Order: sequence, then C-alpha cells, then structure tokens
Amino acid sequence: MFIGTEKLTHIYMPGTPFANQALKEVTFELSRGEFALVIGPSGSGKSTLIQHLNGLLRPSSGKVFFEGRAIGSDKAELLALRKRVGLVFQMPEEQFFSETVYDEIAFAPRNLGFEENIVQTMVEEALDEVGLDTTVLPKRHPFQLSSGQKRLVALASVLSSKPEVFILDEPTAGLDPSGRSNLYGLLKRLNRENGLTVLICTHHLDEAAALTDTVLVLQGGRLVLKGPAEKIFSHREQLYQLGLGLPAVTEIMYGLSEQGMKVRTNIYSLEGARQEINKLKGRCEK
Repeated sequence: MFIGTEKLTHIYMPGTPFANQALKEVTFELSRGEFALVIGPSGSGKSTLIQHLNGLLRPSSGKVFFEGRAIGSDKAELLALRKRVGLVFQMPEEQFFSETVYDEIAFAPRNLGFEENIVQTMVEEALDEVGLDTTVLPKRHPFQLSSGQKRLVALASVLSSKPEVFILDEPTAGLDPSGRSNLYGLLKRLNRENGLTVLICTHHLDEAAALTDTVLVLQGGRLVLKGPAEKIFSHREQLYQLGLGLPAVTEIMYGLSEQGMKVRTNIYSLEGARQEINKLKGRCEK
C-alpha cells in the first residue's frame, strides 16, 4: 500500500452534544502513480478524508498509511509526511497571506528548513512546472493576478516542496472552461510524465473522469463504492440515488444506447465518444 486508510473513523467534537461522525470505518488504498477521484454529495466526508492523508486531522479510530506504515502523531514524522503529501484546499487563492508571489511559494520550503539559495531554485522550478513566468511574476502581489494565475500560484506553492502525492479539493471551483482545461492538462502531465500520485475531490466529473484510474464514492461518511471508473460509472442508478451524476459525455452515450444505438456507455471523454460515434456511423453506412 502506497497511501490509504484502514477502518478510518473521525468524530468532530466527540463527547459533546454536537458530536458528528464524519467518517465511518473507511478503508481504501492507492498505488504509487495512480490518478484517483473522491466523489460524493455535500457532507459525505470528502474533505475530512483527505485532511487525514497528510496528518492535518487525526483519526478518532482506525489508521492512515503511507508507504505501508501507519502514520503516527510525532511532530517530526508529520512534518516529513506533509513534505511528501501536498494538499490544496478549495479556492486556495483566498488563503494567500504573503506580499509577493515569491514569498507565497517559498513559504513551504522555508518552513521545511531549506537554505534560501535552495528555496529560490524550488520556487523557480515550481513556477516553471505550472507554466508561469519565473522573472517578473515572482515580484508581484498575488492579488494582482488573474483568477487562473492565482490558482496556478496556489498549486505551485504546494509543488515547491516536491510532493509525491498531490491532493486537491475541488480544484476547478471558480475557474472558467479554459482554466479548467489548463488545470487538468497540468495534472495529467504531472501524473503521466512525473509519476505524481493525484487525488481529487470534486463534483465536476467531465474533465476528471477521463484521467482517473480509481474512483471512491462516499455517502454519509461511508465508502459505498470503489474501483475503476468503468466499474463505478456503470452503477448509474445507484449514483443517481446518492444525488450524483455521470460525466456529460457518458450521459450522452447512455442516451444513444437507450435510443437503440449499439454504442458503448463506458465512455468518459469527448475523444472516446467521437471514436465510438464514428464506429457507429461506419456500421450504418455498410
């Protein structure tokens, strides 16, 4: 097991009248280099789950594993874990606190104790990784940037510490279609070319579904479905009952199938749909 949990349970404000069991014996594992999605209705426990994976939250019971080893509570161990497991919160640009882009991205490496000359290299590499200018932009105030640039700076601020796992909570929230496409292109490259393990919590499946290896479905704090996208998105009615949907292109393929056309419904990308419809067209012309 590279990263995962075993019977993970988390209770907020235990022992009080406001106690809330947000996670209930959640068990899953991911291999190194996987691209995974966590989906579920609001309040299902998605954000609570991912905050356990780099030690921001501690289990009420159960365990969190990294590289086959249970995560303890030692501060030095947690610091080392957070260097290797990066977490980007929803709308991260709203949490900027530094005067310059450089200082915002340098915060994590500095906090991890790197010398300033090494920090500078890490900042430049992180900016280059997300496709941002490494000369003028570092001197600018983060709030002078466009929405898309702010999001990329937020991602760079986590990538600067060279994580092996990149966890993102609703990464496309507030972005326009171009921004969403660029972001998922970046995540695809980081995953496919750099071998970065990526885990995303999202309600928006259209871009993410085509990239994913594994889908985890939460409902009421429990893990109710897990497996490859082909398996999970075949549970169409169950997903509807959970208040979830399918990628738009998958819905289209189901619609064609229900009209009597012989097409596969396990399609999650526009390119896949185009190929399938061209095959259908070819069969009809014969």
